[in-house]
Amino acid sequence: MNNPYCHQTSNQPRGFTLLEIVFVLGMIAMLAVWLTVSVTTVDTEQQLREAIGSIEVLTKRGRSIAVMQQRPYQITISESSISMAPQYTRGEAMEVFGDEEDEGMREDFEDIIVSESTDAEVKYEIRRWRSDIWKVIEGDEKVRLTVNPIGLVEPISIRCSMGKSWIIQELHPLTGGVRDEEMSVGED
Repeated sequence: MNNPYCHQTSNQPRGFTLLEIVFVLGMIAMLAVWLTVSVTTVDTEQQLREAIGSIEVLTKRGRSIAVMQQRPYQITISESSISMAPQYTRGEAMEVFGDEEDEGMREDFEDIIVSESTDAEVKYEIRRWRSDIWKVIEGDEKVRLTVNPIGLVEPISIRCSMGKSWIIQELHPLTGGVRDEEMSVGED
């Protein structure tokens, strides 16, 4: 019997509808966008942590050397580099710190000078103690931080930023290590 109202089943497989194909392609596109944003966010966070970490490491190293040599060192941050050097030579330090009686007791140390380039994509800013103003380091501007044998001369905050993402570290005045940290990584 051939009934026109009766649906016959066949052994042929049924194909995908246009709606199903569009839905699957949309899900794949959303997954690709999510993965791209996640990878970009992780890269940005890593780049900011490396930029601000190099300042912290150099400050701690400067403090250790200042304690060992009993003379101040200076950290200089510019748009293109971060460097550490003695604030003055050993002969000048004798005039400032000592007198002739204890001159024979002091050891002469070699000047330790370190310099490394900064990340060109990162913008560096400094906020000095008791200030609400962030000083952007750009062009020929330089910020100098003095590290004495007893610690930093002042507590400071450093902000490194890229687009909408930033990280702020407040350096401890005695150790030069991180006292407080804030971070925000946004999509650019």
